[in-house]
Amino acid sequence: MTSAIEAIHRLGGVARTATLLRAGATEGSIRSAVRSGRLLRIRKGWFCEADAAPAVVGAVGLGGRLACISAALHLGLWTPESDPAVHVALPRHAGHRPDETNGVVHWQSSAWRARDSPVESITAVIRQVLLCCEREVAITIIDSALNSRRVTLSALRRIVHGLPKRFGSVLGQIDGKSESGLESLCRVRLARLGLRIRSQVRIAGVGRVDLVIGDRLVIEADGREHHDSPDAFRRDRARDLALTRLGYVVIRLSYQQIVDEWQRVELTVAGLVARREHEWSSAHRRAGLAANDG
Repeated sequence: MTSAIEAIHRLGGVARTATLLRAGATEGSIRSAVRSGRLLRIRKGWFCEADAAPAVVGAVGLGGRLACISAALHLGLWTPESDPAVHVALPRHAGHRPDETNGVVHWQSSAWRARDSPVESITAVIRQVLLCCEREVAITIIDSALNSRRVTLSALRRIVHGLPKRFGSVLGQIDGKSESGLESLCRVRLARLGLRIRSQVRIAGVGRVDLVIGDRLVIEADGREHHDSPDAFRRDRARDLALTRLGYVVIRLSYQQIVDEWQRVELTVAGLVARREHEWSSAHRRAGLAANDG
């Protein structure tokens, strides 16, 4: 026999009664766990651990599943920090209509009998972010899902082909090699300038860099964790010095510059490109500097 606490912990901290019973818990163990305060009742037929994810508990409290960008964050995918609203998915035939001032409702989920999880499937999440979020945000989330192997390219194609034709261009904008949302944001935004951009380029003697524009303009996107890590700071400056020695032009961008000061970044890159500083010159080639990446 499995206790209700053991069962709900294995199920991710939030579950409905029927799911707990199928997992081996008994009605008696559920009642006992509720009396002891170790199990909390969210609404009729739904329970959670005391330390369960607040967003999931909130979605279930509204009568649905955690969805869209909220689910992407819960699943460990990259998401921006500017969307505090909880996104909730309900079946179209759901009898309960939540107060949408408490969250964003997506009327496109499967019925509970088809899926027990209080979080939408990754397939549903990607479909929702494409329909709901700004294009660049959706692409960064999809990049993250591809890079972490939460979704395959073939599955992504099926999702996109099931949407209106205007979403077809997404398939040409994604890049599963991208290792961070900031890197994806830079790539998507700079692509609007019509530039040739490569992701995760390996350069001899340096290793991989986030982005290379043209031949030699390197963009490195630093997350916030770099601010508090002296070791990372030293490693990055050593890499920058090595890249410069090899003839590359390096722009290292902070989280704030990418998120809050993008216009300045774009103007800087556009100026370098206008002066053709993103290309190897004949002098560079004579010096043998053009054969370092591949």
